[in-house]
Amino acid sequence: MWPRKHKKLGIALGSGSARGLAHVGVLKVLVAEGLAPEVVTGTSMGAVVGSLYAAGYSPDEIDGIARGFDIKSLVSLADVTIRGGALLSGEKVEAFLRKHLPATFEELSLPFGCVSTDLAQGGRVVHRSGDLVQAVRASLSIPLVFMPVRENEQILVDGFLTDPIPVSLARDLGADVVAAVNVCGAGRLESGADGGNDGGMLKDLHAALRGEGPRNRGTSGLEVVAATMEVMERYIAAPALESADIVITPEVGEFAGYQFLS
Repeated sequence: MWPRKHKKLGIALGSGSARGLAHVGVLKVLVAEGLAPEVVTGTSMGAVVGSLYAAGYSPDEIDGIARGFDIKSLVSLADVTIRGGALLSGEKVEAFLRKHLPATFEELSLPFGCVSTDLAQGGRVVHRSGDLVQAVRASLSIPLVFMPVRENEQILVDGFLTDPIPVSLARDLGADVVAAVNVCGAGRLESGADGGNDGGMLKDLHAALRGEGPRNRGTSGLEVVAATMEVMERYIAAPALESADIVITPEVGEFAGYQFLS
């Protein structure tokens, strides 16, 4: 009997601002169970965590780095701007990323891609080669919070507007089985992964790799904007979740995306 072809696991890490830190816990569980992803994609905070993993950092190392990625601690008077309709210029965030990431996609240890949105053309932009830091910076440029990244004729902002959970990109990069990590509360909520009760999720992943089986808020301006973006995120993400082989939904409780800024 011919041996079964190895199936390559890809992971698509969704947007969700501060809740995206839950991606680190998912990676810890997968690696510990011998299910280390071989292809990685991400949007917004998912792009930050995903690029670090693709660069060769362990989940524990990413945990330490990501906890330093707190917008409150990255804000300084030098970074605050009134230009471009945004609160922050993003220069300190870019410096933070350059400290921890290689310069280009080509220097990564694993295939990685991320997504941003071009305001000039109103479309999805896929980043998979060239300047890695600029791509990740564009992917997490939350409207009204960070100034957009300008690249040629493009005006790039957060990818959640066009592809919050980049499942199709993971397939394009060579994944046979794609696990979508959903931290925005969208669509198929079939499997849980919180580092504790993860048996169902792990069983589903093993089966898929074998080719088997299937808040309460206030009303401040920031909270209203954040809640509006989260509603959009959920609706836009739903089709991508339907196309994933496995959906992992970490338990984030009442933790809201805007809490990085509160």
